[in-house]
Amino acid sequence: MKKLLITFIFTLNFALASYSISYKGITLGEIKNFKSLDENYLEADVTNFLAKVLLGKKKFVFYNEDYKGKKNDKETKYKKDKYAIIYLIKKAFANDVKSEVIEVKKNKFITIKHDKNFNFIYNSKGRIKSKGYLEMKDDKFIKFVEEKNNIKISKID
Repeated sequence: MKKLLITFIFTLNFALASYSISYKGITLGEIKNFKSLDENYLEADVTNFLAKVLLGKKKFVFYNEDYKGKKNDKETKYKKDKYAIIYLIKKAFANDVKSEVIEVKKNKFITIKHDKNFNFIYNSKGRIKSKGYLEMKDDKFIKFVEEKNNIKISKID
């Protein structure tokens, strides 16, 4: 019973954890949950004052090719995910990250190799569009680092 309670508390703590999203070293906002991954998008609140002023929006949404939702909320900036971020984070949350080559769409592949982290390269139509790594701890998502385009999503401690 004690072990079950500890596992429940750890899982609840992880589920309620917030993540920051940064671009080129500047924190843009905060992701409060990842439930939206089921619908092929990732939503974040804009927390950086300068980003809020420049965007003129309170939220931003990254969505992939399979997103079927509307893109008409006046308070939200919508941006298509060209770097397979949604796909990789979905795999991380499903605890389905392993060394493999995945065909995302025709002529679009993700190669994942494991050393101390899960390194990935996203190749789209013969060009490397994205590369970086996923950091997992105890089969839980901790950090996504996209090195080519300098995007980072990491757990806020």
